[in-house]
Amino acid sequence: MLKGRHSPALEGDGWDLLVRRDDLTAAEVRPAPQPVLAPGEARLAVEKFALTMNTVTYARLGDSELPFWAAFPGPAGYGRVPVWAFLRVTDSRNPDIPVGGRYFGFVPMGTHHTVAAQLTTRGFVDTAPQRAFLPTWYRTFQRAAEPDALDDRRAVFRPIFPASFHLADFVAGHAERGAKSVLITSASSRTAIGLAELLARHGDLPTVGLTSSANVGFVADVGCYDMVVGYGELASVLAPAVFVDFTGAHRSISALYERFPGQLAHTALVGYTHPESVQQPPDLAEPEPEIFFTPAVEEQTVADEGEDHFYARYHDAEQRFLESTTAWLSIRRQQGPEAVAEVFRALLTGPQPPGLSYVLSP
Repeated sequence: MLKGRHSPALEGDGWDLLVRRDDLTAAEVRPAPQPVLAPGEARLAVEKFALTMNTVTYARLGDSELPFWAAFPGPAGYGRVPVWAFLRVTDSRNPDIPVGGRYFGFVPMGTHHTVAAQLTTRGFVDTAPQRAFLPTWYRTFQRAAEPDALDDRRAVFRPIFPASFHLADFVAGHAERGAKSVLITSASSRTAIGLAELLARHGDLPTVGLTSSANVGFVADVGCYDMVVGYGELASVLAPAVFVDFTGAHRSISALYERFPGQLAHTALVGYTHPESVQQPPDLAEPEPEIFFTPAVEEQTVADEGEDHFYARYHDAEQRFLESTTAWLSIRRQQGPEAVAEVFRALLTGPQPPGLSYVLSP
């Protein structure tokens, strides 16, 4: 139930959407008066953000080793769910961050966010002490161009395509070391499709997409996997195979280990798309599953390649992929806290159409 939807206070300063930490489906909207800025701070107005399973993962892992609930603390018993949003500077007491600038960054669901900003070569970083525990990835606000025809798609994929991009490099490294194929679970997920599309461009390894029987047709039509099958229908693999799991569902992970003993070269745990997913990997035989943490991988890659080379390579790949998504992904725009709460609740409670993404505006 969404409370406070008719509060006159919401029409002035803005609002925050809070969720119950013991029941993520219960949301409440509250007025959010904007504080007076301190020197060095800037106020950002949220333009739009996408809601995906990535957002759900932040909420489900809110009390994990990377405690996302602590990033933007809420009142007792409530959490402010983080999203990646396009933002506009509406007020600033930082000479390096002018009013009117557009950025992309990690903020709580709501209308505004205030940051203590320190200029970087590609935007700025949030230096607030309460978020110092977060990797720099989550505290960095990238300068963003004005909206174009792909802007909504960029809102969907900019938070998740980096995982696809780095995984493609990672898997290519295993190909050089003798891997013969790639198994990808939750093959209909946006990040999985991004990975498969990049691997198809490399052309080095056959990709096998594992998905629910209801999504087999959709995933096959996207056209980036060499084979698409339902869970439990895969009879053999071209070994040794790299296993990339986006579900976090230990039952499915264990089943693949049992079905293909000794045939997996590496297992990378990337996502938590399944409603029953948990963070702790199951106790399995070799290879021991390893969590693939994109922020750490990107930080090392940028250090190795240099910013200019890395970001040129990344943005070229992202642009090509965004253009390709027009063939299979529809974007639905909605506005207001009621719409945000409804879409978030739907992501929590049931499977969503794989060919549809939501972009929300306050």
